[in-house]
Amino acid sequence: MAISDDISNQVIENAINQISRNGFTTFHLIDELEKTKPELMEDIRSWSVRNWRSIVGKAIKRYSIETSKITQVSPPNETPARWKKVPL
Repeated sequence: MAISDDISNQVIENAINQISRNGFTTFHLIDELEKTKPELMEDIRSWSVRNWRSIVGKAIKRYSIETSKITQVSPPNETPARWKKVPL
């Protein structure tokens, strides 16, 4: 099991719902996760000091693929990735 699996889809969805605008970056979502789940983010940071943001990014990508509730609007090599909520 990858470290990114520790960040559940529900945790990501709750953080996305806290973002009022339709478009956001991975960094915006990380900021929201740090506000709502500081213990989880501290764990992720301690497990991977240098690459903890990329672990969160992988969890966001997994959420996007599994739920189709957000879509990546930036090229795959752009950092931070830009995301957009998909209207229901």
